[in-house]
Amino acid sequence: MMKRESMNKIKTNITSLPSGSLNRATILLNVIASGSRKGMSLSKLVSRTGLPRPTIHRVLNTLMSLGWVERNEQTSRFNLGLDLAALGYSAMSHHPVERVASTELATLANKLNQIVYLGIRSGLDMVCVGRYESESEILVGKGWVGMRGPFGMTPACLGMFACMPKEEVDEIIQLNISRYHRIEGFDEKRFYETLAKSFKAGSGIYDNILLDRTTSGFGVAVCDPAGYPVAGIGTTYITGMLNKSQQQHHLELMQQAAVDISKRLFVADEGG
Repeated sequence: MMKRESMNKIKTNITSLPSGSLNRATILLNVIASGSRKGMSLSKLVSRTGLPRPTIHRVLNTLMSLGWVERNEQTSRFNLGLDLAALGYSAMSHHPVERVASTELATLANKLNQIVYLGIRSGLDMVCVGRYESESEILVGKGWVGMRGPFGMTPACLGMFACMPKEEVDEIIQLNISRYHRIEGFDEKRFYETLAKSFKAGSGIYDNILLDRTTSGFGVAVCDPAGYPVAGIGTTYITGMLNKSQQQHHLELMQQAAVDISKRLFVADEGG
């Protein structure tokens, strides 16, 4: 829990921001969040946001005083701060899907002998709200809780795409395609091939569309009673590690976990 003086500092700084500055702060935070873990340079912030350099300086200074943004003294790059991360972790710990899914997905990770991720959609982004590790010595996956990126680039996203109306999927991809291309190693041709496989399978088939072409995976959707995805479950593995029978078994375990989470989630909602 944040100390009272920290909360008072946040309240004082936020209320001193004009409404336009608050909007600019939101833009900057989202751009920094979507960038590399190494941080975002000032020139990149200018080009990505279109905001004047003096304006960015002013807003960043306020965000740094809040602890929501940090500046690396060696590289001069900006990254999200620990105080903002604390707020994010607090929000995620209160998220109903993560609360309901945590035990189920921790068990699933051990059954798959691999890392399992839980993601939710936020506009055009996917946000990781859960990471569950098995006891295996070989774990595949670099994601972390709080990771945010363009919706469509993870097994969990593809699992959700597979359960969404195609028109909605096409719109999301059209709006995000330029962001996809900014991700190192993105292969648009393979992406569309993988998307077609996912639609056909009704689940996410993550097939070497990113990274070093040696990673595959699966994604399934947690759906509401109407069948619309509210979250995605994903896992990755080294391509060739699993034979066809093992792949099918893993996918079935994930699908059953998604069904069980959905039942508990919406029974809990109905019960208030």
